[in-house]
Amino acid sequence: MIVNYVIAKSLGLVFSVKYLKSNKQANKQQISFILYYLKRESYGQDYFEVTMLFLFLQMDHTSPTYMLANLTHLHSEQLLQGLNLLRQHHELCDIILRVGDVKIHAHKVVLASISPYFKAMFTGNLSEKENSEVEFQCIDETALQAIVEYAYTGTVFISQDTVESLLPAANLLQIKLVLKECCAFLESQLDPGNCIGISRFAETYGCHDLYLAATKYICQNFEAVCQTEEFFELTHADLDEIVSNDCLNVATEETVFYALESWIKYDVQERQKYLAQLLNSVRLPLLSVKFLTRLYEANHLIRDDRTCKHLLNEALKYHFMPEHRLSHQTVLMTRPRCAPKVLCAVGGKSGLFACLDR
Repeated sequence: MIVNYVIAKSLGLVFSVKYLKSNKQANKQQISFILYYLKRESYGQDYFEVTMLFLFLQMDHTSPTYMLANLTHLHSEQLLQGLNLLRQHHELCDIILRVGDVKIHAHKVVLASISPYFKAMFTGNLSEKENSEVEFQCIDETALQAIVEYAYTGTVFISQDTVESLLPAANLLQIKLVLKECCAFLESQLDPGNCIGISRFAETYGCHDLYLAATKYICQNFEAVCQTEEFFELTHADLDEIVSNDCLNVATEETVFYALESWIKYDVQERQKYLAQLLNSVRLPLLSVKFLTRLYEANHLIRDDRTCKHLLNEALKYHFMPEHRLSHQTVLMTRPRCAPKVLCAVGGKSGLFACLDR
């Protein structure tokens, strides 16, 4: 094994020192000088390395072999197990975390090592620095216990029953790894019935990637999502954001209109005032003339609203007055949604055409 070293900046010199472990005539005086220089200049890691080299040179080279064992993995595992045993037996604990009547014993140094929140609490100028007990009022006791368990074991149990309390706790205590795993778990649980709730939850706690994943799921599964209870609890602003999305996966624009209509009828007295705003997000020119005409005749909410009537008239112009199709507004309103991935097969003996979207 060869050890390389370059030093002596203050003298304007550069020494390159190479040693072999089998070298019985190693220059100990030179290494002593290097060691003295590094210690004086406070070169921490370099000082350690040269110290190890110096100790090696003091060894009896008549021995057949030498080894510096790397036991990092075993050491860290043993260390965590030992600390956890101390915690479980309430030995050398210097902090108690209290949530209601529940008291959790721990060591400040362990908590501070995995949480910037705890580090600031125990090393800053806060009163908790000197206290032996800290009370939490905004964290669920089960979540706090799970986080303390994670600090000592590196493992955390996440389930549908615990994630809604564990994620906010991890977010508050700034434990990024636990927060990341909570987000990954929620993403794996997305379905039409909970995706809207998960997207709101993610937005509340600033989980950007989870929010994007939930929004994408909503758009890709819109036809199923708009049949769920969560859909009817959307605010008009959230609904408008969804139906304005270019990636909304719908077979026809009629699906979008019927979804808006059902949302408004869920609480018509309160929601009919949002009809014009929401209708403006439907790409009305992509609807057929027959559908637009029937819409005007059958839907009194649209017929009684001046803005809604104007939007329908503009959509009809698209069909009856082709010269207006290149206007900026018309181009925006006829921009197609992103289509789902399909597999097309053309030809063969029969000459039939097939389009498979499943």
